Amino acid sequence: MDRNTKEPTELQKVLERLGPGQSVVKDAIAALSEQGITVSRSTMYQVVNGRSGRKELVEAFLTAAEAEHKRREQVKERSAKIAG
Repeated sequence: MDRNTKEPTELQKVLERLGPGQSVVKDAIAALSEQGITVSRSTMYQVVNGRSGRKELVEAFLTAAEAEHKRREQVKERSAKIAG
C-alpha cells in the first residue's frame, strides 16, 4: 500500500500554525469579493493544497493570514498588559 507521505505545502503549514477557529479562508474570499473576484471555498482550498497557484488568490490568502497573525499578537500583548 502506498501512503500519502507528501510534504505539506507552505500554505497548509500557515493554516496549521494558525490552528482551529481561524477564518483565514473566509476572510480571503471576502477580500477577493470586495475586489470583484468571486471564488468558492473549494477553490481557495485548492490554492492552499497546492493544486492552484493563481497569484491573486495566493496573495489574498497570505494577506488574510498575516492579518490574523497580527490580530492574535495584539490580543496577546493587550492581555499581558492588562494582566500585568
